[in-house]
Amino acid sequence: MKVTLLGTGTPLPSMQRFGTSTLIEAGGRRVLLDCGRGTVLRLSEIGIPIGSIDAVIFSHFHSDHYAGLPDLLMTGALPASWGGRQTQLRVSGPEGVRSVVEGLWTFTAADRKIRVADNEITEDCHQVAVTEFSEGVVFDECGLKITAIEVDHGEFVKPAFGFRVEFGGRVLVHSHDTRYSENLVRQAQGADVLIHEVAMARPETLERHSHTRTVLEHHITPREVGQVFDSVRPHLAILTHVVLMGPNPPLLEDMLAEMAETYRQPVMVAHDLMVIRLGKSISVCSAMVERG
Repeated sequence: MKVTLLGTGTPLPSMQRFGTSTLIEAGGRRVLLDCGRGTVLRLSEIGIPIGSIDAVIFSHFHSDHYAGLPDLLMTGALPASWGGRQTQLRVSGPEGVRSVVEGLWTFTAADRKIRVADNEITEDCHQVAVTEFSEGVVFDECGLKITAIEVDHGEFVKPAFGFRVEFGGRVLVHSHDTRYSENLVRQAQGADVLIHEVAMARPETLERHSHTRTVLEHHITPREVGQVFDSVRPHLAILTHVVLMGPNPPLLEDMLAEMAETYRQPVMVAHDLMVIRLGKSISVCSAMVERG
C-alpha cells in the first residue's frame, strides 16, 4: 500500500501546504481521502492522471477538505493523458454529501455546455455516483478496505470522520479533524501508522482572541495527541494539519515539547508529497525523490 499526503495544510493559503488530501494506492485502486485546495496540482506533480482516481471519500465539509472537488471533476474529464476519466467519479461522504454533488452539477454546467457542444466530452463525464455513509466500512475492493471512524470535531460539525485503511495485513489510520476522541483511540488499535492532526496557541492569545478559542475548541491539543499516540502505540506516528494560531503563534518546537509531556517516542511532522509505503516494512520518503 502506497499512501501519498498530497495536502497537509489548513484553511490558511500556503504554497507549501495545500488543503487536506491523501492518496491511497493499493490493489490497483486509487482513492482520495478528502480533496482540499490544490489536490489536482499535487496529483499532476507526481504524474498521477487526474481521471485515474476511482473514488473520493470525504471526512467532513470544511472548505479545506473539499474545495478541490470541482477541479478534480472537470479537469479529470478532459480527454488528455493527464485527465481521461472513462467512468463516473464516485464520491462518498457524511450527511450533506448529496447536496454538495447537486451543487457541483450546477457549478460545472457552464464548462460542460461548451465542451459537450465542441464534442470534447459527453455529459456523462461530469456525472457523479454519490453515496452517503455513517460509521463503518465505506470502501472494500481488491483487498483495500477503508472504514469510517466517527470523531468529535465540535458541536456543529456532525458527523465527522477519520479513516482506518487496511491492505495486505497493514493498517494506516488518519484522524482527519477532531478533538480528543476515545472512539478513534479504540478503533486505531493495531495501527502500523497513525496520522493525527494537532493545534496550539499561546495562553495569552487564547485569552485575548475569541476566534482563536473557537478554532482550538474544534481541535486536539499537543498534550492530548500525545495521549492518543501513547494509547495506540503505532510503529510510526505522524502529525499533520498542524494549526499554530497567531498572532505570535507558538513555534513547532513548542508544540513538540508539549506533546513530549505525554508521548516520548519519535514523531514525524508531515509535509506535502510525503510518501508512506506499507509492505513487509514501512518506509517514508518524498514523492519527488521517488520520481528522481
